[in-house]
Amino acid sequence: MSEGSLFQWSRIRRFNFSVWTVLIGVLIARTSYFMAWPFLVVFLYRDYGASATQVGGMLALSALVGAFTGLYSGYLSDKFGRKWVMVAGSVIAAFAYSGIAMANQIWQFYLLILATGLMRPMIEAPAKAVLGDNLSDAKDRELAQNVRYFMLNLGGAIGPLIGVTLALAEPQKLFYVVGCTYLLYSLWLFFGIERSQRGADKIKPQTPNFSATLNVIRQDGLFVKLIIANFFMMFVYAQVESSLPQVIVRSGAESAAQIIASLVLINTVTVIVFQFPLLKWLENVALMWRARLGVMLMALAQLGFVFTPEHWPMGWAISCFVLSLGEVIAFPTLNVQIDRMAPEHLRGSYFGAAALYSLGFAFAPLVGGLMIEHASPTWLFGLCFLLCLLMMWLYTQAQSANQTSAKQAASTA
Repeated sequence: MSEGSLFQWSRIRRFNFSVWTVLIGVLIARTSYFMAWPFLVVFLYRDYGASATQVGGMLALSALVGAFTGLYSGYLSDKFGRKWVMVAGSVIAAFAYSGIAMANQIWQFYLLILATGLMRPMIEAPAKAVLGDNLSDAKDRELAQNVRYFMLNLGGAIGPLIGVTLALAEPQKLFYVVGCTYLLYSLWLFFGIERSQRGADKIKPQTPNFSATLNVIRQDGLFVKLIIANFFMMFVYAQVESSLPQVIVRSGAESAAQIIASLVLINTVTVIVFQFPLLKWLENVALMWRARLGVMLMALAQLGFVFTPEHWPMGWAISCFVLSLGEVIAFPTLNVQIDRMAPEHLRGSYFGAAALYSLGFAFAPLVGGLMIEHASPTWLFGLCFLLCLLMMWLYTQAQSANQTSAKQAASTA
């Protein structure tokens, strides 16, 4: 039974070695990843003459592979254990990033970047499930998921700062560093995640075959509604990374590069500084209400983007800050929601299926680019505002379904 405040040292003390292996490993792996990945486009364009279409195609295909393989890798982690799937994903990552450093033809980059899409759900879905496997208290798991999200963002802030100098001078070396880091990460996981997790012995015999697992997930109406809502959320959020920079560049602003860099900094600092204060403020608010609050802030940000004059950078900065507040409320909530609704023996499969909402990241650059090219940024951000309203409606429907299920369970108990 979850009781008391989320912020208690006793909760941290219940984080066992497997939990810390995941949390520290996330920080190390994401720091090395962000040392090199943001500079991949520069690397491909400058050294290999890759076009914007080629690079966009590589990244979109990588996202598609990750989304569609996530469910099966999550299922495999339920069937055979989290550790083995995560170790295999880390080894694939080591070869993929080292291969990027050695590649010298465009088709090789296509294959290797596809491999990076394959490895991400193999590491991330089981990692989230490990936290649930090792913590029986719901609030302990909620805190662990939030710490994991903080580590991701901390790595995203530190990595580019470390890599920026070497990336411009010798980018190949950076990808070797990432490859070696993932190889060390595989050893870290192999020795750090205990062989007998809580409930691991029960997981094997209770795990149905893959088609039966798909049926269980498909029939979970609440989960399906959340996946749809979260797909739209990722689509909306990704516009800041993919479409907003294009809008700023096309505006003709003299300091476009500095404006884009400042928006990235605002996002990073906001997430790191405000995550835990907001979590403390909202810890007694129901998860669905938290998600709706986050989406409401994202909707306000879209209105800000719609009405900001092209030559008023402060408007973009304020809107980006509001969007980042929405992100820091909504994004960690997603994993907590999935953790609570997933059956224990299918936790990995649920987190793997949740990777489908990352398709929003794959479609966002394509749809955003087309709307900017053939309509206007106003239409794009107006669409995103409407999608935020649709998300809030879906969350309301999901909450009603959840309350109905709880009442039915109580009446039959």
